[in-house]
Amino acid sequence: MGNVQHRTMEDRLDEIEHGVHEIKTLLLKLTLPKTFTTEKLVDEFMNVKELASFAKVETSTVYSACARHELKFIRLGKLYKFKKQDVMEWLNTNHKQDSVNVDEYVDKYLQKHVLKG
Repeated sequence: MGNVQHRTMEDRLDEIEHGVHEIKTLLLKLTLPKTFTTEKLVDEFMNVKELASFAKVETSTVYSACARHELKFIRLGKLYKFKKQDVMEWLNTNHKQDSVNVDEYVDKYLQKHVLKG
């Protein structure tokens, strides 16, 4: 048997997303008037991983902000895309990296969920 590389699901999805990105870039070049620079248009958007890395947060934080409508996004199927300008607004206004008070969090959790003893 040959040398089989084991890739994670995330690696496969990243590869697919990269392929889709290349196809979209080519389609933009074909469909937009020549006065637009398609590279600039494509570069103005971020995906979830890029945004999380840029903001130094977990991807779950990004998805939560989307669900709470704190962060503007464009959804293409299962992919979320973010304008860099919207990301900067979110970081400057809504997203504050305050320290979490563990005692308050535990108290709220216990109030919502009755622990069975």
